[in-house]
Amino acid sequence: MKPLLRNREFCAVAVTELLSVFGDQLARVALALLVFGRTGSAGLSGLTYALTYLPTVAGGILLSSMADRRPRREVLVVIDGIRAAVVLAMAVPGAPLPLLCGLVATSALLSGPYQAARLALLRDILPQRQYGAGMALRQSLNQGATLAGFCSGGFLATAVAPATCLIIDGITFAVSALVVLLFVRRRPPAAQPGESTAVTSTFRLIWQSSALRAILLLTFSALFLIAPEALAVALTAELGLSPRWVGLFLASAGLFAVVVLWLFAKYVAAAHYPKAFPVACVTPGLPLLAVAALENPYMIMLVFGLSGAAWAVLIVISVSTFAELLPADQRARGMGIAASTNLTAHGLGAALAGLVADATGVAAAISLLGLASILFAVLPVVLWGRARSDITPPSGGPARPESARQLHERVPQVRADGMRRAYSIRHSAPEPLWSDNVDCGGGLAVARSATARSPRARRR
Repeated sequence: MKPLLRNREFCAVAVTELLSVFGDQLARVALALLVFGRTGSAGLSGLTYALTYLPTVAGGILLSSMADRRPRREVLVVIDGIRAAVVLAMAVPGAPLPLLCGLVATSALLSGPYQAARLALLRDILPQRQYGAGMALRQSLNQGATLAGFCSGGFLATAVAPATCLIIDGITFAVSALVVLLFVRRRPPAAQPGESTAVTSTFRLIWQSSALRAILLLTFSALFLIAPEALAVALTAELGLSPRWVGLFLASAGLFAVVVLWLFAKYVAAAHYPKAFPVACVTPGLPLLAVAALENPYMIMLVFGLSGAAWAVLIVISVSTFAELLPADQRARGMGIAASTNLTAHGLGAALAGLVADATGVAAAISLLGLASILFAVLPVVLWGRARSDITPPSGGPARPESARQLHERVPQVRADGMRRAYSIRHSAPEPLWSDNVDCGGGLAVARSATARSPRARRR
């Protein structure tokens, strides 16, 4: 943990993300209250809240390639500057509602490539041995910032004015741009001039790799694991509890996650993530199985907290490993795709939870969706096992290749039965083709090996 805190660039990016998450939560609460206060329409208020999420999906898929084509530091600075201007424009008194919705959608659209660039930049900043701990610390800080943003947002928006929250959010973007500009050094673009930066090529790369495909599919587990958050209000009503329990139920996952992630970062090294991945896939759904049998709100808080903390650990393992598996020149696009599918699953999962609750009851719905998350996790676990079963690591385990150039030096040996295994390193660089081989160099499964046409490659 200490090396992370001594890393000036990592601390700068972590602070900017903390500011962004806090400011975004302020803005979401403020916008919902602002629109409801003007129109009195719960539907328009909900639509405005949804606009803070939904365009991010499109932005992550369509615009994340700019973080591979352009220097990632500059992408962060420019987007922060634009979003600062956009959010401050929302705070102008009397802004027409259509204009307000357009500004909200613009800011959310830019969040997609911004998040992709930030996650890719963090891997550029941190060495492989520190990346997992860095992701755990980042996730823990984000959980705390989310809780603080929601709590202070509700207070500020009602005690002062919703526009005040928007002004604060705009200031956080401006400060973030300045911090990145001052404390993060400039790096060249990851993609070389003339290289294709189409998102379709990254989709193809992910789908051809069992390990990458397993992690991408796992982002859809939010379809089921979002149930406690989506149904907290309904569960409180079903149990006849005071409305204050809604906040406690929602806060329990974040509070547990902050503690568990700190312990996880301190005691679990990134080298153990491949072995932990299958267990982490099924763990978040296990506590939710008990909800249908519980009536004590404190026990429900405990269950929600354990599930939320396990989900946070799964996110850290998945994000860290996914970034490690992707080639450097496609990392931003890959992270953008994963973030977009995750956000989509969050939105669809909230709707699914409501439909199941209407049919079965709220507590039963949460338990059923917890069971569904466990069953759904079987497919990623099987894919992950298939990827690891194709590994024959070299003696001593070579270090993970740090770039596409180094990656191209890997020459696989092809077995007669078609099972491809990457187990040796050549120093020549023949013409490469991407394949689904996996290398466990340094203890971390890497799904980025390259096949090569070479007279020295032989069939076994």
